[in-house]
Amino acid sequence: MPKSKRKKRSYSKTGYIGVVKKSSGKYEARIQIDGKIIVIGSTFVTVKQAAKAHDKEAIKLRKPLSKLNYPKKAPVGYTPIQQALQSNNTVGYRGVSKNGKNYRASIRIGEQQQNIGTYETAKEAAIFYDRAVLKANKSTSLLNFPDMVHNLDVEPKRKYKRSSTGYRGVGTSGKKFKAVIRLIDGKKTTYLGTFDTAIKAALAYDQAAIKAGKKKSTLNFPDGLPIKQESDIDDGEGFWV
Repeated sequence: MPKSKRKKRSYSKTGYIGVVKKSSGKYEARIQIDGKIIVIGSTFVTVKQAAKAHDKEAIKLRKPLSKLNYPKKAPVGYTPIQQALQSNNTVGYRGVSKNGKNYRASIRIGEQQQNIGTYETAKEAAIFYDRAVLKANKSTSLLNFPDMVHNLDVEPKRKYKRSSTGYRGVGTSGKKFKAVIRLIDGKKTTYLGTFDTAIKAALAYDQAAIKAGKKKSTLNFPDGLPIKQESDIDDGEGFWV
């Protein structure tokens, strides 16, 4: 007989979630409710019968699709209950943690924890986490905003808050202006130099951002420098610093 093409969904010996084989040769279906193991039945003749019995009870409890043996057979419009946040989550959004004054979004794929990015608001980080959940085909019960519609083919524009100088990546250093940039991985900040004007510092940031592969929408001057500002940074020899 040809082997079944069903994808294994459990690390149990039977290969099915909530199913164990008894010494009698029969199969027992179990389900976990509030940390307790509840026996659904222990006299199933085949492993598939026990697996289906488990799924029937899991659907009543609105368990995530990832906890079903046959997720494709869930009722049309089936909506799992959203999984509760971990007790140590103080931000209020799944997959989001505080990172200094900002918020970091991360997701576990297999055995690895992957960094998604750093954002200025917890909600923005939560939205990008949700997009990562959908892209990874993980359970929708993990979403922060299950009713939000996402176009995964188009990356949403990041929201950036200007610094006190009015330019991204530019701060004051005494009477001068310093430019810094955070690389794409969000872990390393690079100092770009100190400049006489905020515009020069902003331009240095843009040049570094382009080299780092950042998007045009993240630049201080995505459409080029305004004419009045261009004259302000001419070094007198026909070049802009």
